[in-house]
Amino acid sequence: SSGINAEYGDVSLIVTLDPSQPNTLPRCRFLGSAKSIQPFQNLLDEKVDEWDAGLGIVENLSNILDMELPSKPAGENTAISIECGVCYCYDMMGQIPEISCNNDDCKQLFHVECLVEWFRGLPDVRQSFGTVFGECPYCSKPMHVQAIL
Repeated sequence: SSGINAEYGDVSLIVTLDPSQPNTLPRCRFLGSAKSIQPFQNLLDEKVDEWDAGLGIVENLSNILDMELPSKPAGENTAISIECGVCYCYDMMGQIPEISCNNDDCKQLFHVECLVEWFRGLPDVRQSFGTVFGECPYCSKPMHVQAIL
């Protein structure tokens, strides 16, 4: 969820990704007053065909909504998230997030199963001897995880 300060008031955006198709247009739900969210919903509806599967989610949404979306400044890692970056849960059937992105600016945590499923949804996923290679869902830096067979 990301907040957008629009000239019509404050608007929040909830983005729901399909892990089996992470490069497709996600489900976007705008929160705020009807007057505030209508311009954003109109832009999304009008420009939905401009979604480029080769670009990241933030870049695509920025292009479609004709604005720069708020983000954390590079190098600033003041909040530590202990939830899984894919399912947003801490405890998943007794498992806790134990895989961390190696990027010092990201360090997002993931459950092994969630990350494996995310990677397998990517078009350029590679697997070798039980190790699955892909990109971090948050920063797109290369990552790998030992798949549970």
